[in-house]
Amino acid sequence: MGNLTVQFHKQMNQMLNEPIIVPRLVNTQTVDFNDWCVRMANGSTVTAADVAAVMKQIEDKLPEILSLNAKVICSPSGLTFRPKVSGSIRQSELKAKLVARKAAETDPEKAAKIDVDRELVTSDLAISDCSASIEVDLPKEWSTSFHQRATLKRVGKATTEIQETPEEENTDNNQGGGPSSEG
Repeated sequence: MGNLTVQFHKQMNQMLNEPIIVPRLVNTQTVDFNDWCVRMANGSTVTAADVAAVMKQIEDKLPEILSLNAKVICSPSGLTFRPKVSGSIRQSELKAKLVARKAAETDPEKAAKIDVDRELVTSDLAISDCSASIEVDLPKEWSTSFHQRATLKRVGKATTEIQETPEEENTDNNQGGGPSSEG
């Protein structure tokens, strides 16, 4: 079992215009690539070098397969990589582009035909306004397994937190969000 160290942080929720307390992880560690490969090889019939070679193949082949507009399911439990495209254009952005295009046009006849107040249509979103990325879908079983293995441990106060009880009454063992119920 592992401990996830959590600090509570008070911030302003701008959408609701009220304060909110949120948790954040602190003191996170990094498992580097070599350590990852050793951990993956531990207890199996392959070496860390074998794991590293497979990971390198995944790095090389995954983008190639995704660029064919295919999703890749690469674990028995359903770890999935898939291509994703994003981008958008708002009416105000279109108007700004049309105003700039009209101002840059040297032919007065052509400039007069540019309607800067026209309605936004799907063809206004250019491919150059879009970007492709990789989306990862984690199997639900992974979240369940992680939830069962990880334990949350509260650590010191964030500087923005307002202390609600005197210091001697507030303990680090308090797992809830409010004051300790111990006497």
